[in-house]
Amino acid sequence: MTMGELKKYVLEHRHDQTAFQELMDRIDAQPQKQVYGEVDAEQFSALLQQHRRQKG
Repeated sequence: MTMGELKKYVLEHRHDQTAFQELMDRIDAQPQKQVYGEVDAEQFSALLQQHRRQKG
């Protein structure tokens, strides 16, 4: 099952704890695209806006 299929399944079968745990395990296993060090509130806000633009 692909990640997209698993996400869809979990959304449609919210009571299936085994599927939910599998989804969480797969998410945890994915490498982080970018790691950030300490940032202040303004930097965090700018990073969040940048992330939203990239996703949008």
